[in-house]
Amino acid sequence: MPRTDENGRQLKALLDYLLDGEIDAKDIFDALGISSSTYYRRIKEADYPNAEELRLVADRFALSYPDLQIQFGLMSRREVLQYVEGLGPAPRGVAILADTTVNTTTKRRTKLSDLTPRLDAPPL
Repeated sequence: MPRTDENGRQLKALLDYLLDGEIDAKDIFDALGISSSTYYRRIKEADYPNAEELRLVADRFALSYPDLQIQFGLMSRREVLQYVEGLGPAPRGVAILADTTVNTTTKRRTKLSDLTPRLDAPPL
């Protein structure tokens, strides 16, 4: 019986949930870099998914690798927190940006009726 997340879902079911749609098995075994026969054999094994498989899936589907490890019980939240705290402050030469806000404005397109030909443009 393969590993399940904290809600009893296997990896494919969790990906379906997290990515808001049906994920094909082909997408998963492509992410893992294995053949379909190897994938279908692996999903029956007790150590599926392992940490490396979770990392590959997280990279492919732009998910949080530590979060997947927590979901499948490979690490606890406390262990992840201790790891991050153990990294210490950012090394010298690495810039840490202060909170910034970006002001965005939308510019309305000019109506076709408001357009006029450029006087410096050659005739068509």
